[in-house]
Amino acid sequence: MSEPVTLDPLSYASFYVGQIYNGLLIGSGTCFFVKRNGKTFLMTNWHVVTAKDPITELDLNLHHYHPDHLHVSVFKDQDIVERTIMDVNLYSSDGRPLWKEHPSHSHKIDVVAIEVTLPVGMAVSYVEDCMEPFNEGTEAAIADDVFVLGYPFGLSVAEHFPIWKRASIASEPVIDVDNLPLIYVDTATRPGMSGSPVVYRERRAVSIMGPNQFSRYKMSLVGVYSGRIGENKDFTVQLGKVWKAKVIDEIIKG
Repeated sequence: MSEPVTLDPLSYASFYVGQIYNGLLIGSGTCFFVKRNGKTFLMTNWHVVTAKDPITELDLNLHHYHPDHLHVSVFKDQDIVERTIMDVNLYSSDGRPLWKEHPSHSHKIDVVAIEVTLPVGMAVSYVEDCMEPFNEGTEAAIADDVFVLGYPFGLSVAEHFPIWKRASIASEPVIDVDNLPLIYVDTATRPGMSGSPVVYRERRAVSIMGPNQFSRYKMSLVGVYSGRIGENKDFTVQLGKVWKAKVIDEIIKG
């Protein structure tokens, strides 16, 4: 009898996103889920839900298609292996966007939250629930390694699980890039990873044990990945943009 396979819990916390326009798949990205006050929110990028550049507001595809739905690959019936597609509307019946943007900076911060109700028979893992305990105050510092968990070019492992792309913190986390809650990471990411959770995960010298708790790693959610600088030119510097984790609550509360 073969032994059961144990995966890192964070591999269950990043989800493939298909951008759908009029029933057609026009692109892909990544998302993750958080829970606030008993409500579930899907987190991804503004440019994933609009197919527009958040700075220039120009269309990102030649056909000028804009998604009207997202297809998200989620768990089926609490089964952490078998997946099914959750259809997420992006607009109300009167054409109103259903996502929440940052209350102060709007889509200059390329992150959105969509409140969702999980249909019967579907389930997700929440990224913050996948963090090990005893991490109060744990933060990544300049030059620390972090991981971007997403689906480059729609690629996955065993059809469901994300690719872990290693990155290093390339700008001082206490400094806001361009006066926005943004940091740079040094990594060669690819299209399809937009909306990925970025996590800090470093093995402890000594594991910590508590009542019904065990921690092998120092861990924290660093933020939301949203693409590279100069990503249309292969010869440019490989810097990725990560919006700080604090924008999640600012958007949801806003």
